[in-house]
Amino acid sequence: MTKRIFVFLKGLTITGLLMFFSSCNSETKEPLRIAVASNLRYTLEELNAEFEKKTGFKVEMSVASSGKLTAQIQNGAPFDIFLSANKKYPQFLFKNGFSVEKPKLFCSGLLVYWTNKELNLKGDIFELKSTNIQRIAIANPQIAPFGMATIDALKSISIYDSVKTKIIYAENVSQISQYVLNNNVDVGFTGKSIVLSPKLKNKGKWFDVDENLYNQIEQYVLLLKRAEQQESAQEYYEFLFSKEAKRIFKKYGYKNIDF
Repeated sequence: MTKRIFVFLKGLTITGLLMFFSSCNSETKEPLRIAVASNLRYTLEELNAEFEKKTGFKVEMSVASSGKLTAQIQNGAPFDIFLSANKKYPQFLFKNGFSVEKPKLFCSGLLVYWTNKELNLKGDIFELKSTNIQRIAIANPQIAPFGMATIDALKSISIYDSVKTKIIYAENVSQISQYVLNNNVDVGFTGKSIVLSPKLKNKGKWFDVDENLYNQIEQYVLLLKRAEQQESAQEYYEFLFSKEAKRIFKKYGYKNIDF
């Protein structure tokens, strides 16, 4: 009888240890780390929540301009996946050996201009020449694709020279939001996904910029070298092209997602 109790307790001890180590392994499992262009911030908050609920993998997101994130990756930042607002930066990283495979298009962003002031704007981009508009915020075109698109749009209708003295450069579209909401500027150019986000969709008023005035703001994803050791990275990459992800991208105003 005593021997059977000993064997039973021994079994319980082994089982308990296995459960303990399994639990520790689950809790200490390294999260998936993704580098995300600023325009995707709110969209991916929703998408990441869906992914975590579906897979159990934890996602950590770092948000900045595409150019700044590229520099961080070059300097060894521990990211598994890079979601850029254009092809230029991920293509550069691919060519320089930072990725598992070529960058892949997953959607295209749209440009809007936005105000939180009581301005009588009608949605005609020429109205930016008005003397009522003194400060215009755009993302830094040197590192932010939405800033490049804004400059293209202003030059396409030949008003860039008329308004360039009004321009204030922000690091990315997230900083544009701060400028607009705090009324530090009269108008800010940003991504449509920003003004459609639940947190901001009822703040101020915004207008679409004619898509013919700028090159498509194509968003590319890149699996980085570190992802080869991460099961979660491949699952996330595949999830990005799923029906669930497509629904979320459409909700936030993205296009070219008929994969």
